[in-house]
Amino acid sequence: MTDIAATTRETYDAIAADYARRWRLAPPPVVAAADHLAGLLPPGARVADVGCGPGHQTRLLRDRGLNATGFDLSREMLAADAVPGLVQADMRALPLAASVVDAVWCVAALLHVPRPEVPLTLAEFARVVRPGGLLALGLAEDDDEGWEPVSYAPELRRWYVGHRLAPFTALLADAGFEVTGHTRWSTHRDWLMLHARRG
Repeated sequence: MTDIAATTRETYDAIAADYARRWRLAPPPVVAAADHLAGLLPPGARVADVGCGPGHQTRLLRDRGLNATGFDLSREMLAADAVPGLVQADMRALPLAASVVDAVWCVAALLHVPRPEVPLTLAEFARVVRPGGLLALGLAEDDDEGWEPVSYAPELRRWYVGHRLAPFTALLADAGFEVTGHTRWSTHRDWLMLHARRG
């Protein structure tokens, strides 16, 4: 594990309980993306919620009839809200067989992966999703990369990486995904939600 991943995981371990309280309710655009994904999949479709944190969005997907399993690197985040069926894992090496899920959901998590490791991570998403399967990916939309302190605990820091639509679409194509749509919204940062299908 890189120092970047280890430090970011340690930060999430430290803020897990507070994070679970602050972000229990998904923003409306994330709810809309979950509705969109569920509308494209049959009931019971298998979904990997990668970078699930406390499992709030895992539960959101399950509430829409999907068989969602959450994966996150931080053990404390996984335990923070007592959501069952969550697994500790690095998104760059998921403990899943090839072509075993119908979709990968990854919202506000890939932004912690250093830019040089993003192609490897997208290839891992392509490995675990079946041909024709789906990807829903929420990214920070900017050009930044580097450490960012936690606003209410500035002694703690997380690695953040932003992306732009055109170059990221090319990265997805290299990994075998075709972008089928995107939306944008803003909170304390600008967000880009991409929907894609594995060829």
